[in-house]
Amino acid sequence: MEIFKYSLSKSFLIHLYESLNKNHSPIRLIHNYFLNNIEIKGLTIDFGAEAEKNSNMSYMDHIKHDSATIKKANLLKEVDIKIDLEKKLDQKNDFYDSVILFNTLEHIENYHNLISEIHRILKINGKLEIFVPFMVGYHPDPKDIFRPTHYYLEKILSDLGFKTNIYLIGVGPLMVCFQIICKYLKFTVFKLPLFIFFYLIDKFISYFSKDFWKYYCGTHISCKKT
Repeated sequence: MEIFKYSLSKSFLIHLYESLNKNHSPIRLIHNYFLNNIEIKGLTIDFGAEAEKNSNMSYMDHIKHDSATIKKANLLKEVDIKIDLEKKLDQKNDFYDSVILFNTLEHIENYHNLISEIHRILKINGKLEIFVPFMVGYHPDPKDIFRPTHYYLEKILSDLGFKTNIYLIGVGPLMVCFQIICKYLKFTVFKLPLFIFFYLIDKFISYFSKDFWKYYCGTHISCKKT
């Protein structure tokens, strides 16, 4: 397990300003910045993807995917594959090189089945990139089921045959608080200085607290089918 660390560099501050102007939440903008480190290749299916016209589909602007062919899958008519993630997937065994599952697992009741099905349709050494929020508000779409810890996510993925690398996103008690209150702040002129202030306080706390990492907004897990 690793904490995703970032500094208030010029590139991050530009990203922060642009993301807050787009009304992205702290967890989304930090995760998007993390995704600059991720690359997917080959035939890829993005489960839970929204239609291209949706402005919140921001993560593909950050993932390296020049050599990937991406199919979007959801219950929406506008996507490439219309699919119900609560049921057995109508996809071939050992077919995909990569799977993306962002902000989706928490909405699935039969999540063990979904992860097992993803393992089935991935090729050997295929990649699963998964992100699940943790300390965030209730957000039914159409339902909101659970908030798994990073420990539980690692366990269910490992039990089903994945090798995992875990990253905690949006770490710190003040960043978790900002994730909650940010939705009530309308203007970037308020959100930007507060983000920087809370970031600096969290950084100060981290020097003295062993429990600092226990407060985090979400978990990203990079998985490989073995």
